[in-house]
Amino acid sequence: MKQQVVFINWGDSKENYKDFNDYLEKFEYKPFEEKKIKWRHSFKETLWNNFEVFTPEMPNSDFADYEERKIMFKKVIPFLSDNVMLVWHSMWATFLSKYLNENNFQFKIKHIFLIAWAFKNSEMEILGNFSFDKKLTNLKKYENIITLYHSKDDPVVPYSDFEDFWNILTGSEQKIFEDRGHFIDETFPEIFEDIKNI
Repeated sequence: MKQQVVFINWGDSKENYKDFNDYLEKFEYKPFEEKKIKWRHSFKETLWNNFEVFTPEMPNSDFADYEERKIMFKKVIPFLSDNVMLVWHSMWATFLSKYLNENNFQFKIKHIFLIAWAFKNSEMEILGNFSFDKKLTNLKKYENIITLYHSKDDPVVPYSDFEDFWNILTGSEQKIFEDRGHFIDETFPEIFEDIKNI
């Protein structure tokens, strides 16, 4: 049986529907803009031969809602088994913080990879109803199987958010970069190597 990996990446939360409307009003439509290829687009293909990879689509990426995402994540759970690995990026990593802090996960988790996740509201990242108990009491139980990734030049989630998480999850592994921004480049070889080496 292949090693299971669940990868869910991004989503933008808003404080309320008015903020979402404001976002839509300011959105600049560019019909001929070439879409930038990112490492997440090739995640399944990169690992397909040796892993059973789940990359479920989630609703409303530009107006992400915790309760909606929780419903959709529950639809993935019946397909999982013990020793699953979870790879979560950006707002989805924040989702997982809240979910594992509030719910008992029914399977044994082999490893958790959390990339560029938000601890608090910032100019570029609003938690909305993804806000969580900052003590992270239940998530701390997993700290010895967590790897945290952050870049000091992240323009979306401040480096101070990483430090806030690290001060709580002191038993986790940390991987700090200088120039990866919000990890939306075409390649991210370190994450694939780390997954393969667990």
